[in-house]
Amino acid sequence: MNTNIIEEIVIIGASAAGITAADEVRKLDPNATITMLSKEDIKGYYRPRLPEMLSNEKISVEQITFKNEKWYADRNINLLLNKTVSGIDTDNKRIKLEDGTDLLYTKLIIASGAEVFVPPFPGRDKEGVFTLRHLKDMQDIREYARKSKNAVVIGGGLLGLEAANGLKGLGLNVSVLEHNNRILPRQLDPEASSLLEEKVDKYGINFLKCADTRELVGSDSVEGVLLDNGDTIPADLVIISTGVNPNTSFAKNTDIEIKRAIVVNEKMETSVADIYAAGDCAEINGINYALWIEAVEQGKTAGINAAGGDYVFETFIPFTSLHAFNTKAFSIGDVGSKPELEYETYKNYDEGNFKELYFTDDKLCGAILIGDTSKQGLISKGFKAGISKDEMIDKLER
Repeated sequence: MNTNIIEEIVIIGASAAGITAADEVRKLDPNATITMLSKEDIKGYYRPRLPEMLSNEKISVEQITFKNEKWYADRNINLLLNKTVSGIDTDNKRIKLEDGTDLLYTKLIIASGAEVFVPPFPGRDKEGVFTLRHLKDMQDIREYARKSKNAVVIGGGLLGLEAANGLKGLGLNVSVLEHNNRILPRQLDPEASSLLEEKVDKYGINFLKCADTRELVGSDSVEGVLLDNGDTIPADLVIISTGVNPNTSFAKNTDIEIKRAIVVNEKMETSVADIYAAGDCAEINGINYALWIEAVEQGKTAGINAAGGDYVFETFIPFTSLHAFNTKAFSIGDVGSKPELEYETYKNYDEGNFKELYFTDDKLCGAILIGDTSKQGLISKGFKAGISKDEMIDKLER
């Protein structure tokens, strides 16, 4: 880094990746100008707690906010709220905002996150239809639920399940529509899926498998969800939870390489010099993790390198963690998904607590816990180390 130049570092996004990047920049460069842009009207917050907040009004906005005003002031970070980026002029290092203003940068970190993907079925614009991605979404859903009775969550992934749990806590009748033939098929094997489905059913959630939405029916407000099989599920509140799309539209007409997300290398560098990307808007080695812990690590990597450091993103081991329906679930790695491989397994089911380990070539390659998940840290370490079957079982049973 040329110490005679005062860097003008702009960060698009003020959530996990953006805040972490800003912090790392300041640690390495006390003189750089750091400007963060957020399209929301509040400081960055811990998004994974939004479903929990639906039915727990004791959780305040302050409790989920990352950093307070003093944190930004102490680090001389200029946080601009209600700022939406409309384009980037990479030749002249200029960011264009929807309000007509421009910002110049010497280094740019894109940490713009993702938005919920809404399938194009008819009726998606009716009153009572929501997505759950931002704090305002949660607040709007919670308020609307006060006059609702029957809720449907379209999408049975992690966020959909957590949203269903929150809606049930508000006293609504809740149905979840899942496209696949079992719950969490990418994270659980069939036996674990069946066990979790039993717990969901016991909690009072109507979990419908192989259920695809044809249309949201009703007049101005939603009154039901019409399925492809012709059934109609009553609903006066609908949450669409069908995955996310990286927020990269403002970078489309640039030289920045974009596939599913912005393509980066192990240093979070994009195809354009002095531009980095991190978090839900980025992909590395063809993988767009879209996970919170990954966003933090990628933000750290981008911030260090943008400030002139030398840091490489460590390959991430994705895991699943669910806390809902009066139970917990955890999974990591390959849990029997590759038919060409031969697996050895270890299972233990005791008093509602399910443990299952998968091994290939005598090395731990995957695991599932339902109920008691207190051993997930131990399992994660064993997974990373490629621990043997006997050693892992011995540690687990101590």
